[in-house]
Order: sequence, then C-alpha cells, then structure tokens
Amino acid sequence: MPHTQSRYQQDLGFTDARIFLGPGDIVVNTPANAPLTRNAAGDWSFNQITTGITTIYGVNITNAIIRRTGFGEDLQEQFGGTGIPASAQPQVYRPDVIPAMSAAQQLQPRTALKLKGLKLLSFDVVYTIGTLALTSQSIRVDQTTFVNNAAKTITAVLAAGANGLATATQANPYVTNVALAAGQQIYRNLVDQQLWIDLTVVSPNTSVYTLYGFDCLVEFNYN
Repeated sequence: MPHTQSRYQQDLGFTDARIFLGPGDIVVNTPANAPLTRNAAGDWSFNQITTGITTIYGVNITNAIIRRTGFGEDLQEQFGGTGIPASAQPQVYRPDVIPAMSAAQQLQPRTALKLKGLKLLSFDVVYTIGTLALTSQSIRVDQTTFVNNAAKTITAVLAAGANGLATATQANPYVTNVALAAGQQIYRNLVDQQLWIDLTVVSPNTSVYTLYGFDCLVEFNYN
C-alpha cells in the first residue's frame, strides 16, 4: 500500500453524517418544567409537566461535532532537477518550451483554503403529544460568534416558526424533518462560534409533551 509523510486532504465533504442529540445534550430553560425522565430501558426523554406552560429546549451542535477551520496546501518548492518551483513538471514540459500546451495542463497551486468545518443540512425533531393538542411549537437555529472585547454576534440561520412541527395529539412519536434553506447549508468554520437549536413548546393544561431529541444530518470534511 502506498505511503506518504504528507497529508491527504480531500476537496469534497461527505453528506451522510448523523448525530442524535438527546437527553444529556439538551438544556432546558426551566428544568422543573420538563424533568429528565427514564420512562423505561432505553427510553429517556424530557417530559413537560401537564399545566399551561412555555418551555424552551436548546442544544449547541458545536458541543457535539468537531469542526475544522482549514489551512493552506503543503507545497514543495523544488522536486529536484531543473523543474518549475512548486510543480512536479520537469523542464522539458514547461509551457514556454512547448507553446501548444494548454493552461489546463499546468499545475496551479491552490490560493484559498479547502472547505472545512461543520455544515448542518437538516434535522429531525422526535417528540410525542398526548391527551390534548399543544398551543404551539416553534423552532429556530442561530449562530453565535464571540470576539474578544466585542459584542457577540447572533445570526439567524433558521427563522423562528413552526417549520413543519405538529401540534395535534398522536399515539406514537412524531419524527418531523426541519431543513435549512440552501443558502444556510454552508460550512461554519470560525473559531469561538456556536450553533444553537432552540425549540419553544407552549402546552395547555393536561397536554402531555415528550421530547426525545434531535437527529442531525450534517456534511463533514475532516481529511
């Protein structure tokens, strides 16, 4: 098998990464409103209490997924002999020696960083609604960036809204997919940055709401 001491770095990311963020990853603005509960073996959830109440569940995706910031290519200035600096082409293949050679045949060093980081594509919200329909469910995604001695910057990635979440009762769990707009499906690779999912649930008296978590689809490019 070939061996190299240099780094292998790919240009394209893989689009099939999944990570389930559930109890243990999620925070609740008022824990007493939705205690963490072991319903049965392998069945953990936040069970919102059955009184008219508003509860906000949050999860920071960047707590759970490694992101890379990207760095420049490794370029060797001279491969030996009489060649072009930063090129594997020997002298005889120089374009000025063979004028008919097209520009596409010349080795061009990369001038920008490879795309790295964390790209959230969509996520499933897993929950149940029992006894009585919810008043509302609203979900949003926000990016928070910190800079020393400057006000933090919070940018909306997904605007707050129902975004397909249900309010009607159902005997079995809902699995509702929430997709980011194409323009927000981008690599997020800055340092000191967070990516938050915020879910707000408003339940009337006697409604039983159970949150199991968020199953996130992400693109990754670590190589």
